[in-house]
Amino acid sequence: MRRGTGGPVYVESAANPQLIAQAMVESANSMGIPRFESPNGEMMEGHGGAAINDLIIRNGRRSSIFRSYVYPLLNQPNLSVLTHTIVSKLIFDGRSVIGVEVIQDGRRNQYYASEEIILSLGAINTPKVLLQSGIGPEEELRRHGIPVVQHLPGVGQNHQDHVSFGCIFEYHEPQKISNGGSEATLYWTSDPNLKQPDMFHCQVEFPVPSSDTAYFGVPAHGWTMFAGLAHPKSRGTVRLSGPDVNDPVLIDANTLLHPDDLKAAFTNIELCRDLGNSTVFEKLVKREALPGKLGRSEMENFARNAAVTYWHQSCTAKMGQDSMSVVDGNLKVYGINKLRVADASIMPEITSGNTMAPCVVIGERAADILKKAHRITSCQVVEVAG
Repeated sequence: MRRGTGGPVYVESAANPQLIAQAMVESANSMGIPRFESPNGEMMEGHGGAAINDLIIRNGRRSSIFRSYVYPLLNQPNLSVLTHTIVSKLIFDGRSVIGVEVIQDGRRNQYYASEEIILSLGAINTPKVLLQSGIGPEEELRRHGIPVVQHLPGVGQNHQDHVSFGCIFEYHEPQKISNGGSEATLYWTSDPNLKQPDMFHCQVEFPVPSSDTAYFGVPAHGWTMFAGLAHPKSRGTVRLSGPDVNDPVLIDANTLLHPDDLKAAFTNIELCRDLGNSTVFEKLVKREALPGKLGRSEMENFARNAAVTYWHQSCTAKMGQDSMSVVDGNLKVYGINKLRVADASIMPEITSGNTMAPCVVIGERAADILKKAHRITSCQVVEVAG
């Protein structure tokens, strides 16, 4: 049995999936892509497959990670959740972090820790706070007049994300939407010699063009297959535009920069076209709206215009032992005392699928590390929710 029971996070297969989701799985199966009862576990450990989605929806309501982990503990005296609060920088005593400075309802406040600080702000804002606190590439810090506390060239580097390309099909008749509109998924390996799926496809039960493909014309009713790259080779950066907390970061995703990613995009899009145009969809689908049959140069333009994020930004403060690593195996920031990072930024390489569950695992492991380090059975936490 691969799924546990009794944990804080409720997960189940999409209840009563719509016909279009069932058709997608059936279409994939007709092309030799095996069907699985769950997209997790065995399906992800081989060449891939197709499945109805696992969702964190219970009785029609999304059970977010906040609601699963934090909400039941809000009345505990050792937990404070501060809303409308932005972490601006770390507070140092020498090379030790002793607190955080925040902007709270427009006022600058400071909070101090008796033991240590754990940053969990995500792959965009964690490197931002590190950089604005003086931890990062020396050249980048000096460019903004930020005193260098610790030269770590990897902060803000190695940005990775799942990029996808929306292929849209028009319905004969409008279809119902349920479970948030995404009930089926597909992972597949374009080359049998690969150890893990390199294709990551997500079905959506309504048309979703990018801002640059909408002008081609979008049907009023239809469905979208997002052809995604599970392991893109392109690498981006997160840099500062200025030293102040209100200065936005500069995100250079460098999407499709690596030529192999563009080649993989073509393969993914063609798989989506084959899926959506199969006879399985004849009763539901009227036509392929985007991209249609295009020549090489037109398809390249479509891929570049259709490329959108899966919002799985990660890897910008990676764990490792090389010169570009930011944290060690215990999540400690190199060269700094009493500071750890626990979010998607510490991943050396992006996961094959959605990053939510891996981030939960990172959080669970962080809790275990803290308990062991401080010989405690529970953790005192101040969570800052911006």
